[in-house]
Amino acid sequence: MIKSRKILLLQGPVGPFFKELQEKLREVGYSVKRVLFNFGDSLFSSGQGCVRFTGTLDAWKSWLQFEILQNRPDCIVLFGSSRPAHKMARHLADQFGIQVLSLEEGYLRAGYITAEQGGNNQHSPLVAWKHNARMPSDIGKRIESKPMRSSFAVMSLWGATYYLARDLLSRRTDEELFHRPRENVLTLSWRWFAQMQRRATAWITEIPLRRALHRNPGFILVPLQVSNDSQIQLAARGWTTRRLVNQCLMALAQTNPHQTCVFKLHPLERFNNKITRMIDQRARSLGIDQKNYKILHTGWIGDLTAHSSGMVLINSTSGFSALHHGVPLLVLGDAIYRHEEIATIGKDQKDIVDFCRLRQSKSPEAIAAFFEAVKSQSLLSGDFYVSAGRKEAIRNIVQKLNDITVAPSVAREVN
Repeated sequence: MIKSRKILLLQGPVGPFFKELQEKLREVGYSVKRVLFNFGDSLFSSGQGCVRFTGTLDAWKSWLQFEILQNRPDCIVLFGSSRPAHKMARHLADQFGIQVLSLEEGYLRAGYITAEQGGNNQHSPLVAWKHNARMPSDIGKRIESKPMRSSFAVMSLWGATYYLARDLLSRRTDEELFHRPRENVLTLSWRWFAQMQRRATAWITEIPLRRALHRNPGFILVPLQVSNDSQIQLAARGWTTRRLVNQCLMALAQTNPHQTCVFKLHPLERFNNKITRMIDQRARSLGIDQKNYKILHTGWIGDLTAHSSGMVLINSTSGFSALHHGVPLLVLGDAIYRHEEIATIGKDQKDIVDFCRLRQSKSPEAIAAFFEAVKSQSLLSGDFYVSAGRKEAIRNIVQKLNDITVAPSVAREVN
């Protein structure tokens, strides 16, 4: 059995994942404490081994410093390295020399979750990746994903439940550590209902457009992101959805008149109707014909990428689809694939114009090496939402924590 190994769990993904992870860690012998920051967290917890924190960011810093000094954990586990409470936790962990295992949605989907030491996305160790550089000692530990059904519907259900409970029943003193602002429940519910209704309708009405894109490949694909996502807020280098749309349309107006730009709306963006109007209005003001730009609510990103001739984005995980299909990629924000060896790096509209005029794929060998690094260093098989995927992910996270916190002889005993 593992003895005296302590894990501090902070916020997890929406749903029961952290509750089940806490139970499994206890089962194999870890001492586990979980911090609950609002009623949404409390709803998906057993209550056992949990502490309820409420207060300001400064109060959280003081509480966590005391906790580390009194009950020093061997590892802090959290989901989303950019949440206010988690940024502070990573800062203090670095000061005190404590390991952090940061979880996120899988960089590659489906069937993978992201699990990295230190942080994810712009905080990921992969930001420092170099082709042909010496690989870390854990290379070769890559776990292949297993076939899993889509978790989108389950994730949406857990998310709606979590945020409804959080916004209705949390204390006012919890709000400073919300990573997404509180919203009016009726307004929120209506927006989600309207978004799902529009998406369901679009699956049917957009069939002719999706077929036309198959028949006429070679378009430039622009995947849009959720406007309040932390990647847009904190790692976009000043880029926003509005700026991206505006400058892509301006570049389109300046280049080949026969070129087509396809804007792919994000399925979780609740303001897609406003974004659609913005795209149409800006295109008309620039004199761009409707045949030269398309707006899609639906369609699989992999299928669209495979029929495109280039992709322009800020820092969406859709960039991995471009790399996988060997499609030229222009990245404008901070992302783990922002490397000259595998993508074109952009900073302003001139770079978008140049990309529209001439785009070239990068070295397949470099791209393959990057994917190998991602899978071996940053991904685990599993899913945060569907039952079978949760069990797989928990099993792999426990093994990773063994590797991080347990001496080799003890780890062998546990396994």
